[in-house]
Amino acid sequence: LEPGPCGWEMLPFCLEPGLEACVLYKDGKWLAFNRSCPHAGIDLLVGGDIEDLSELNAGVVVGCPAHTYLFDPVVGTCLWDASRGLPETPPLQTYEVSERCGQIWVKPRPLPKPVAKEDWDQAAPVRSVRLLSHG
Repeated sequence: LEPGPCGWEMLPFCLEPGLEACVLYKDGKWLAFNRSCPHAGIDLLVGGDIEDLSELNAGVVVGCPAHTYLFDPVVGTCLWDASRGLPETPPLQTYEVSERCGQIWVKPRPLPKPVAKEDWDQAAPVRSVRLLSHG
């Protein structure tokens, strides 16, 4: 692992040519996701932000430097500003991470299902959107 953004340690990897991804580690938490924002293709780790909002019951979020879209780096959901309506940005590809025998393994997670219009609650806090993304 090498020094990464916002105090995280990072291990870059590539599963497909031209598709950069990374594993991040901090305080016992493993995260892995594609570095390219699904909205505009901007590298999320160059000028972006990674914040742990656990004290707000929101977990870790990754912010895109181009348009300030926020993503859940565990399930990939775009955490949209609820005042702007249903999120139309595609989800971020994320990966399960495991450490075995001193090696780090990643496995692509299924992309979350889009939030249905009838399930979208603009007054709900961000964590309600995350719960919908799990199934």
